[in-house]
Amino acid sequence: MLGSKKLGLFFYADFMILMIGLGCSDSVRGVFAPVFEKHFSLSAVELSLIITISYLGNLFFMLFGTRLSDAFGLRRVFIGSLCLWLAALALYLLSDNFILLLVGMFFAMGSSTLLNIMLNLMSPFLFAAPGMIINTLFFMQGIGTTFTQSVISSNVESFVDWKYVNLGLLILGAISVVLFALLSSKVEALGKKDKSGGKEEPKVSFIEIFKTKAFWFLFLCFGCYFVGEHGVMNWLNIYLISGQGLSAAQAALCPALFFGGMTLGRLVLSACVEKMGIMKSLLFFFITGTICYVLAFFIGGKAYYLLALAGFLLSIIYPTLMLGIRLYYPNYNAATATGLIMAVATIFDILFNAVFGGIIEALGYSTSMLLLPFFMILSCVIFVIFYQFKSLRLSEKVN
Repeated sequence: MLGSKKLGLFFYADFMILMIGLGCSDSVRGVFAPVFEKHFSLSAVELSLIITISYLGNLFFMLFGTRLSDAFGLRRVFIGSLCLWLAALALYLLSDNFILLLVGMFFAMGSSTLLNIMLNLMSPFLFAAPGMIINTLFFMQGIGTTFTQSVISSNVESFVDWKYVNLGLLILGAISVVLFALLSSKVEALGKKDKSGGKEEPKVSFIEIFKTKAFWFLFLCFGCYFVGEHGVMNWLNIYLISGQGLSAAQAALCPALFFGGMTLGRLVLSACVEKMGIMKSLLFFFITGTICYVLAFFIGGKAYYLLALAGFLLSIIYPTLMLGIRLYYPNYNAATATGLIMAVATIFDILFNAVFGGIIEALGYSTSMLLLPFFMILSCVIFVIFYQFKSLRLSEKVN
């Protein structure tokens, strides 16, 4: 943990700025899907390609970015990822071409997700209560997401709005990278690999991580959860407009409820993670959140308001489960293990979005959207089973 509380507060303030920007950046795909559809004359399959490419970026960055952080230090990789994210935003501003939009999505989403992972990995070195801090930081990300899903979503009209949003994000990102570069030079632990007893720990290969039982549980759990959460972000808005005939302002309400509940939950429930412990809090909120999520989709209509409660209860799942990976892997290769698990889990997002546009065209929106609660149920069941294998944990506490 960082020795200076004052320096820790400066890091926290910088990360809050960044997380607001990342929350906006991650959710603009779904918000601007109707604009992209009209501006580039896209089919449902072509729309799904935007989302698929972005998750291919996630796969690439998580697979290799975290590997690099074990080799060169968290600080360098974090700054490099920030610069790539800013470059993608600049590409959005300077182009009006579908292919370049896809290139930007690859780098923007890939670097954004890697930054999330890096923040998670750095938190034990910087803060006394990493479980609580990381959830409050994801709360700030939720503010960005909710603002985009509600305020921006109900006011977008043209491709010019897309430019304005990305200009704002570029400014936030530039502030964050300058502040982090100045602050992180004072923290030795972020610039070097973990060492024990003065000797560098041996590297663990991808193959060895694949062989652990924890990898397969975490991979399947994350993968199915990604489909459930990201499906709301990427598809619910356009489903309510194209499939249910709602206006943009009306359609924006449901995903805004979900991510608004998620935003509030990360603030309110972050203390529960510290009190209950990582795994117990995950078990309780996974089960209760999944029940509300499933009811909202299967009942439909006004039951979509249940998405607010579902988002609230599920809010701690992603950041806390990612932090919990350190319970199963030693510090010297925790970044590599985290990146590998998250990268391989992203294959669920890639495959799902690659075929979902075709499924919509074949079965219609109403039937196709039921796949989202199916995957959320699957994720919850996998975690409940995983929870029983306590012997797989190296520790009960993140150090």
